[in-house]
Amino acid sequence: MLLSLMFPMPWMLRKAPWLGHVPGMQRPTSPAGQDAASSRDDGPSTPGSGAAQSQADNGTDRLMTPDITRQIVGSIAFGGHTLPLPAGIWHPVLTGQYGPGGQMLINILVRTDRGIVTGVTIARTADAQLPVEIVQEASGRCHDDRNYAAHVFADRADGRSECAFVANAVMGPNGVISPDELIQLAFRRLSALGFPLPSLFIVASWIRSSGATDSEKGTSAVTYLLSPTNAGTVQLLAPLPYWDKETLSQAPAARAFVQKTDQWFEKWIPLLRRDMTRETSNAAIPETLARDPAAPT
Repeated sequence: MLLSLMFPMPWMLRKAPWLGHVPGMQRPTSPAGQDAASSRDDGPSTPGSGAAQSQADNGTDRLMTPDITRQIVGSIAFGGHTLPLPAGIWHPVLTGQYGPGGQMLINILVRTDRGIVTGVTIARTADAQLPVEIVQEASGRCHDDRNYAAHVFADRADGRSECAFVANAVMGPNGVISPDELIQLAFRRLSALGFPLPSLFIVASWIRSSGATDSEKGTSAVTYLLSPTNAGTVQLLAPLPYWDKETLSQAPAARAFVQKTDQWFEKWIPLLRRDMTRETSNAAIPETLARDPAAPT
């Protein structure tokens, strides 16, 4: 399946018109923009990106392509919280803010081993509660029959929602893995810079949104794309057709990778819940917990 992410695009645009502009690629012009991005824009521009900023941005919508040689380990400050990163060295691909006052933040990072992509982290957060119908539609992804596994932790009528799922995302024609324009920009940058990508990723995704009666408002979605490949290559552990839910049992290596991902993610979710709902923390992540099934050895 193609990777579909919560917040936005494109269905969210129908219900939240203020997200209707995909921000122009540019360097921040104010300290506030720099802080929101959490990184300097020292790297090359994403192909096809424009330098001009639309008047619809009101000066708050920005995407940046940071220096991809920057190395990040353990975690990164993100939207006043801490985004935990699985084991390995991560590099920033795309970061920015959009919406009124730059309310919605996005951060996309890549992990490599011997030059091969072993993981991608896609995170979005806002310090506000989104409309209930948007949250319900987004969390509906946790109920997709094609998921390998899913876990629902909260589902209240007032919009309080928390769930997680494990699925797959297949690289489509022209390297398109998602209809989400921001993810497309990130993957185009990776392709332009020559990073080898597998034809399929295992997706581990978590989404949480506050409810109308919660005193603290906030919405976050964090997705990890893990490469189910032989070490140092983009060769899948099993041929592509065997990664469908219905045929997974016929490929022991693929089944084992998916099971390990689900087991790892169940233990990782409490860390996401803690770090993405509190102020920035410097707490160390246990090494055994940080090692996902695709982590470099």
